[in-house]
Amino acid sequence: MATRLTKYENYQTEGGFESAMTQKIFVLNFITSYLPIILTAFVYVPFAEYIVPYLDIFKLTVSAFAEHENQMQAPSSGFHINPDRLKKQVIYFTVTAQVVNQALEVILPYVKREGFSKYKQFQSKRAAKRDGAIPASVSANDPPEEKAFLDRVRNEATMEVYDVTTDFREMVVQYGYLALFSIVWPVAPLSFLINNWIELRTDAVKICISTQRPAPWRADGIGPWLDSLTFLTWLGSTTTAAIAYMFAGNGLGPDGTPRDLHGWALLLTIFFSEHAYLVVRKAMRVAISKFDSPGRQKERREKYQVRKKYLDQSLRQGRGALAPSAPKEMINRRFLEEEVRQRTLGTETVEDRFWKRQRSWEESVKFGAGLIERAAADESKKAQ
Repeated sequence: MATRLTKYENYQTEGGFESAMTQKIFVLNFITSYLPIILTAFVYVPFAEYIVPYLDIFKLTVSAFAEHENQMQAPSSGFHINPDRLKKQVIYFTVTAQVVNQALEVILPYVKREGFSKYKQFQSKRAAKRDGAIPASVSANDPPEEKAFLDRVRNEATMEVYDVTTDFREMVVQYGYLALFSIVWPVAPLSFLINNWIELRTDAVKICISTQRPAPWRADGIGPWLDSLTFLTWLGSTTTAAIAYMFAGNGLGPDGTPRDLHGWALLLTIFFSEHAYLVVRKAMRVAISKFDSPGRQKERREKYQVRKKYLDQSLRQGRGALAPSAPKEMINRRFLEEEVRQRTLGTETVEDRFWKRQRSWEESVKFGAGLIERAAADESKKAQ
């Protein structure tokens, strides 16, 4: 569905297509991966005792088969919330679902490929028995020195194309579980660490033997997935605080009864947690910006050398293409006395005094070039 919608939008560039596709995949995975736990944490556990009595599904279901009113009465055992449901859901998504995903990602493609190969061999033998002749193999005319290479190429051509977006999606979804719900089951980070240790090796096996050899493409980063990680981090700062407030002491008060939840306290907890996250993120950005990598230093030096080269060329060309000099003003004692007299009258502004420092455009050009060269020398000393 995400692919069809993105194609329908008809983006002009491959980058725009990938960005829109990634955003749609993230939204769909957010709904399928996190919505069940969100409903359990923020709807089922706190409010199920108030909502369930209004969901008389039993009566609605049996009304078509009941003969009288007494048969539509539900058992009077009452409804009780399962307090372990939230933790069990988190354990399932962080452990069981990871194991199932590994099996679907590594074992199932291998079984399918081996089964397809056996099926092709069976079809060939069956055709040979029926027709009485063994069909010629495609590799029958291959040169001996190229046979191994061509067999490998033909084998890879039948494999699936490796899609790095799938691995990005898995890691982002896993990070979402960690950021949003790890407070429910504190062992979740250890589970993800073990899973990622195995994931690195199974992905290497998958790329080597289960998919076509991927073509390397240079990329500046992980693209729109970074925005998804940023959003999950922000959302995690709110859900973690909310869950900590709602389920402190297993949601029970000092006397063992369910603790009363106050809306203002919940909102205040989320507010302070979110702003603490924003402050820490700002501090980390400022701190990281102070550290300069050798690569960035080299890039800045190269850019400076290019700008200096062009500036020197433009200055040399400008000096050689100066217009004929205008007649200079006659500066004598009378001229200087008149200038001092005008200055004592108070009619001369600061701008006038600045522009009178150079009496002609030649002096202005020379003075400006001197300032530029002096600034370039200072920058060169700093870079060294």
